Amino acid sequence: MKRALALIFVLAMTLSLLAGCGGNNSTVSNGSSQNTAGDASGDSGKPYEGETLTVLYMSSVYADAARAMVDEFEEITGATVEVVDFPYVTLHEKALLDLTSGGTAAYDVIDVASQWDGEFAPFLTDLGEYIERDSYDMDVWIENVLNNCGKWQDTIIGIPNACTPQVFAYRTDLLPDGIPDTWDEYREKCIELTSGDMYGTTISEAPGQLGGVFDYVLWSMGGAWADEDWNVTIDSPETRAALEHLYELNKKAMDPANLSWGTEESIKAFLDGKAAVCETWPTLGLTQAADDPEKSQVVGKWALDLIPHEETGVTLLSAWDVAIPANSEHKDLAWEWIKMYTSAEKQQAFYDEFAVFSPRKDFWEQDSIKNSPLYPLRSALDTANMWWRVAASVEADTAINTVVSAYLTDQIDLEEAVAQLEEGITTALKNAPPEDGIKNYNR
Repeated sequence: MKRALALIFVLAMTLSLLAGCGGNNSTVSNGSSQNTAGDASGDSGKPYEGETLTVLYMSSVYADAARAMVDEFEEITGATVEVVDFPYVTLHEKALLDLTSGGTAAYDVIDVASQWDGEFAPFLTDLGEYIERDSYDMDVWIENVLNNCGKWQDTIIGIPNACTPQVFAYRTDLLPDGIPDTWDEYREKCIELTSGDMYGTTISEAPGQLGGVFDYVLWSMGGAWADEDWNVTIDSPETRAALEHLYELNKKAMDPANLSWGTEESIKAFLDGKAAVCETWPTLGLTQAADDPEKSQVVGKWALDLIPHEETGVTLLSAWDVAIPANSEHKDLAWEWIKMYTSAEKQQAFYDEFAVFSPRKDFWEQDSIKNSPLYPLRSALDTANMWWRVAASVEADTAINTVVSAYLTDQIDLEEAVAQLEEGITTALKNAPPEDGIKNYNR
């Protein structure tokens, strides 16, 4: 049995915000004191006085972190900042519409889910000039995260700002040895723990999230959407096994309403003590509330663990990068925002206050993390996978969500599900073929 990873987040640090003051020594730091806001324009004091910066983030902790930085950034730069946020299910549409509509961008900074990088790349600013100008150190980022988030075809179009490998929260009193190593063992245990109002697991299966669940089961079993040359390989024993696994869990180990639940509902069920395991992104609310007696029934009885590793050990990567639309009229100011938002100081503050995991190597190497049960998650970031980062990924993911949902609700049988998955992925590639020379290194 692999080592269980206990994780207790204690929000005990008081943030010491950098004070904005006059003169060219007022820095908007990237963690290395590499550039000053004053240096960007040559003015002293507040070099962007009168400018308005509009930044777009996913609702929840990423937008909350952005808002927490506004006052300090405005004080240093003299600019006014407006933070706009949308839920994940609509963020892609809102961002893409603005990027492709022509004219002046409504947003000067966009927080981009890494699977959208290739699709958004033609409409984003190449940050190479800024990186070179300010000697911005790109070696601070975990290589696998950077390669999957912000870097596209050897061009830096965004700076990583958040990442987490898919892990499970679990009840330590019910699963004292942690999450079992294989999906068969895990499924059997979840079924065994299901009784009355207690369910073995809860999974974020709402539209837009179910596809990712299927992906991490499929990948860890050794399956893939397609090979490196974009030949569709979804018709496989691994795909059938992944579908059957999810079907059995839904029928025997989960609340009947779970297929309509997203992150919020799944986390609430776990915090209310109604599920032994929660398969979701725990940093989107679970870790912040699990040890709060006013919000949680599982105080002191929970931990995080890696998913069953099966054949590959590959889990799903969630990663975000902050980018500048090519048609922004405030690119220099946007770059200053990005440097502060991704600085070592802010990344640490966002972890302390919002439990956001940083993609910075130094974040994971500090003693408070390295010597904690959280540290083994660091190794998962070196192998965690993201689905395609080309335009076809959105249509393919939508097809997977639709087909898997239909199968789990008995609208189609197993073989029809496999056939529709193959058709959906094939169609997505035909409608938005990858550019010549681009290999599918994300299966």
